[in-house]
Amino acid sequence: MDIKLVRVKFADGSIEECSEKIVEGNIYRYVCRSGEVQVEIYDELISLSADFVRPLNGFEPIEILFDVVVNSRLLVLTTHIDVGQIYGPGFGYYNALAVDRTPTVEKPSDAPIYPPKFRDIDHITYTFGIPCWTYSIVIEKPMDIPKYSVFTLFKQGDEYIAILTLSNNYITSYLGDGLKIVVFIGREEYSVPKSWIVAIGRDSDPYRAIERCVYSASKVCGFRLRKDKRRPLFLDGLGWCSWNALLVDDLSHDNVIKIVKGLLSRGVPVSWVIIDDGWQKDLRKGREWFTRVLQELKADEKKFPDGLAKTVSELKNMGIKYVGLWHTINIHWSGCEENVLRVLGVDGYRFPYTKSYVPPPHMDKAYQFYDKFFRWVKSNGFDFVKIDNQWSIHALYWSSIPVGEAARNIEFAMQLALEDNKLDVLNCMSMAPENYCNFVLSNAMRVSIDYIPFWKADAKLHTMFSIYNALVFSHIAYPDYDMWITYDPYAIIHAVSRIFSGGPIYITDRHPEKTDVELLKKIVLPTGEVIKTDEPGLPTRDILLRDPYNEPVLLKIASRIGNSFVLALFNINRDDREINEEISLNILPYRVDHEKYVYYKVFKGEKGVIDRNGTIEIALKPLETEIIVFSPIENGKSVIGLKEYLLPPYPINIVNINGRIIVKPKVGGTLIYYKDGGFVEQIVDRDQIVEL
Repeated sequence: MDIKLVRVKFADGSIEECSEKIVEGNIYRYVCRSGEVQVEIYDELISLSADFVRPLNGFEPIEILFDVVVNSRLLVLTTHIDVGQIYGPGFGYYNALAVDRTPTVEKPSDAPIYPPKFRDIDHITYTFGIPCWTYSIVIEKPMDIPKYSVFTLFKQGDEYIAILTLSNNYITSYLGDGLKIVVFIGREEYSVPKSWIVAIGRDSDPYRAIERCVYSASKVCGFRLRKDKRRPLFLDGLGWCSWNALLVDDLSHDNVIKIVKGLLSRGVPVSWVIIDDGWQKDLRKGREWFTRVLQELKADEKKFPDGLAKTVSELKNMGIKYVGLWHTINIHWSGCEENVLRVLGVDGYRFPYTKSYVPPPHMDKAYQFYDKFFRWVKSNGFDFVKIDNQWSIHALYWSSIPVGEAARNIEFAMQLALEDNKLDVLNCMSMAPENYCNFVLSNAMRVSIDYIPFWKADAKLHTMFSIYNALVFSHIAYPDYDMWITYDPYAIIHAVSRIFSGGPIYITDRHPEKTDVELLKKIVLPTGEVIKTDEPGLPTRDILLRDPYNEPVLLKIASRIGNSFVLALFNINRDDREINEEISLNILPYRVDHEKYVYYKVFKGEKGVIDRNGTIEIALKPLETEIIVFSPIENGKSVIGLKEYLLPPYPINIVNINGRIIVKPKVGGTLIYYKDGGFVEQIVDRDQIVEL
């Protein structure tokens, strides 16, 4: 990648362009009047360092514009806050409906314009917009890349190029228009030590390009790949979360116990529960919702009169295996009062905006802070935590410590303290480089903005964001597509996308009597085990550089279960057009080895045989979904699975011994298989041995 321009901004607002270039091997020195920037370009990594006689601007001190040939559209994941303008009205209107209240805001459009026209905002505006999520967009040219983007994928000749921005040492970097790299520090500095700014992957296969990009990033940043970390304890069972069911005002011991007991009484095998925001003894120190501060290290006595430990104990006595507690990376949205520090016996860092305290940005003190807090969490019987607002590391320590250093210290201290206290973690509001670049132990993360109940637009956009974000972030952690309500009119879309996520599956029903038990029976085995793909699903090849919201193309996500491929298709077209497509095995993210496959459309019940280069037709009306199973034919035989479940191959075990195919179901049901040129449906019992 050639560099077209290096520009430096100083603390006094003045700007210099470093026009003199000196090349020393793979080091490119760009000399300005007041100093120089050094850029080191390796095959898959780029770093920079800088030395100046004047203090650099603390927000956006260095810009590097690359000269890159792009001969395709670009897929971009951006943290730009203007998407929030679309989602804000949805939260206000539909979250109220979900808790049986009359909305006080106007009903939002079911077909909002997306993507918005992104503004050229300054860093203060960006930060106050709470930039914690990434959103997928497909654009025509590099100049259309929104400011504050973190990933892009495009073609250059016969190769795909994947670029991921990084946070480490002193800096966090972002992509901008024209494939510009903008560096953020958070403190005025004269010098910047060597810091990695982007990782790059190149390959003729787009999925390998992305894998190489993320792998290269892991070598220089503080995260390990998902596959190398321990599986979270909440992956295998069905969860329930209090958030959309109760929000803040209705959260209480009685309501949690009532809902969970109601779900269990209807045969819904909930195995884990999250007590979300609203349990705290807190106070608000400003007009904004995020100025809430933890007043005391205890639950609100009006909501939990016998404390959180009593609620956890009752849940576990009802058969719930794991209970999680929500809090933020600061303990609460804007931290805690000084007396909470005294109770814990720790130091805090004073956050001037609310005159409250947050974790100190130094490793040893941050560890002590989290260790003492997690001991309190553990003493109340909790098994894991949901940690929200993690992006705020970006803003908390301005002028005190460089952002990359603060992020490493806070994230590492938090994760080490969790490990030492034997608590698992579900990360949330954590799609900023400061977070994902430091997930050394954390292995589950939300990959989308919050689910909004009952909103048609959310069923489309939330599903699209989750699937495209998982293309990158599923390499770092198990992707969480968020909770959903089973009596949402679009519950099928939410359920299907989540069983393809590979991550946690959990609901947030308020009214157990309305819970769609029949839907849950299709995704949860009688044993309580949720069905899911073997690995996080990925968007298919044909839509990597397409826009399923604005174009007449189906959104698709594919994965594997054993030797079978599984493909989910969604019609999320903004204009509610019916879409007809021909589907081939060539669009899958995987190598197709067999000459013939049987296919099975789960919702329509259609079955047939397809050659490896053949096609099948699919037609979906607006907001319809379909799942297709592709199972290889070997020696004239193939197994689809149990038709009662949305992923038929999941509830069976298959062994092939010298051409003999032996099937052992995990549960009873209707086994579908192919033999002697025809399809057979056979009723089977749990653990029954069936030989084809």
